[in-house]
Amino acid sequence: MNIPFAIPECRVAHLVERHDDHLVVPVRLDTAGGRCPECGQASRSVHGRYHRHPADLPLSTSQTKLRIEVRRFYCLNPTCRRRT
Repeated sequence: MNIPFAIPECRVAHLVERHDDHLVVPVRLDTAGGRCPECGQASRSVHGRYHRHPADLPLSTSQTKLRIEVRRFYCLNPTCRRRT
């Protein structure tokens, strides 16, 4: 299924899950790393992954659900009080 929009730094999976009453659009970030929100230290060391499910978007006549895979990174700055 062609997705008629682009999300910066994100990749929409080629397989969209079609259900009787809604669509599920899986999305992953393309960035290789992240930055600590506390100290700004860059990191590529992944701590874990989880999914976010934002509210319905008016994309078509059926309900559309985004399933965004988000990664948590370790903060590599030894003086920072945050670990992930």
